[in-house]
Amino acid sequence: MKYQRLSILALSAAAFIGVWWISTYVYFNPKIVVPPNLVAETLWEITRNGELFEHVWASARRVVVGYVIGAVFGIGLGTIIGLYRIAEELLEPPLQFVRNITPVAIVPLAINLFGLDEGSKYAVIVYSTIIPIIFNTAGGVGGTPQIRIRAAMCLGAGQADIFFRIVVPSAWPFIVTGLRIALGFAFMGVVAAEMIAADEGVGFMIMQSRNMFLPAQMFAGIFLLGMIGVGTDRLIRFALDRLMSRYMMTLNSDVGVT
Repeated sequence: MKYQRLSILALSAAAFIGVWWISTYVYFNPKIVVPPNLVAETLWEITRNGELFEHVWASARRVVVGYVIGAVFGIGLGTIIGLYRIAEELLEPPLQFVRNITPVAIVPLAINLFGLDEGSKYAVIVYSTIIPIIFNTAGGVGGTPQIRIRAAMCLGAGQADIFFRIVVPSAWPFIVTGLRIALGFAFMGVVAAEMIAADEGVGFMIMQSRNMFLPAQMFAGIFLLGMIGVGTDRLIRFALDRLMSRYMMTLNSDVGVT
């Protein structure tokens, strides 16, 4: 089974690169949409001169800080919304309104509130991540089967026991799905965040390459951003599968609320 999955993964990657390569010369101008071999050469060059590690470290630091803050507050607010009907009625309308505003539109507001330092960049990433975590957590907590809660109450469980032994395990697959969705949004948000007077980061590299018309470097940054996102998602799934396997019965079916 493991070799079969690796074979499918290799076939998928080869098909993607093949379509990219063919479309570059058939449908697009290779000076604008560069072929994979030039992207690989560019990645090697910026790795050799150390520029790649500088940009990756800057973006990774911003993503981690913003993502952790968004996860903490998102899980907290989502839990409150899922537990208390009054909180749901009060908070859901403004959250539904805010979720339709893209991170790029938040950039000017973040500059006005937090200036041009790192705080504004973290704010954009927090905004990008917190909404899906709130909704998935609220859906998981609020959707806890009542039969489990009643059974625990019949056995003499208190409110704390019900929350930690019934509600949290029932909601955990939804929470993890929200965290995974939010991680993707964090990498989308970091590009918008690094438009704010940044001088390093993968998003900055992409924007600078566009402004200077360096398509190979621009595509290298886009490819690098995607690979970092895929790698971190796989790493999180691997860790959670090992540490929280008893709660992950439905994770592989990607249950969630978006």
